[in-house]
Amino acid sequence: MINGNLENFLDTGWITEATLYYNGFAYWFEGYYKPEIEKWTYFVNRWRAKLSDDMCTSRYILNDDIVDFEKVFELKNTDVKMEKAREIVLNAPIFDGKCFWEVESELIWVDESCDGITISDISEI
Repeated sequence: MINGNLENFLDTGWITEATLYYNGFAYWFEGYYKPEIEKWTYFVNRWRAKLSDDMCTSRYILNDDIVDFEKVFELKNTDVKMEKAREIVLNAPIFDGKCFWEVESELIWVDESCDGITISDISEI
């Protein structure tokens, strides 16, 4: 993993809000546990992104200020234990049909604090 610690990601990043960059896309990982029903919900969204030199991404935002994203993974209201949920997430074909482990050395853990930029600002789309 580039710009991040693999062990840290495996401990916390996969279950909290984290953004990974791979092959022209930002992948937003987010998971949470609902103790009142004892179930996990987890999802990964992706959108086209531009990576800057300081490992920050800029979202491609449509002209009406809507981020164009797609859900590439969802594990909704499952009662599996945390370790099993993590195994499911990390082995799912999220990255262009490849799982986390197949592309781990190419993944960049990015700073998602950048402002968005509009589609019209991106010439390479």
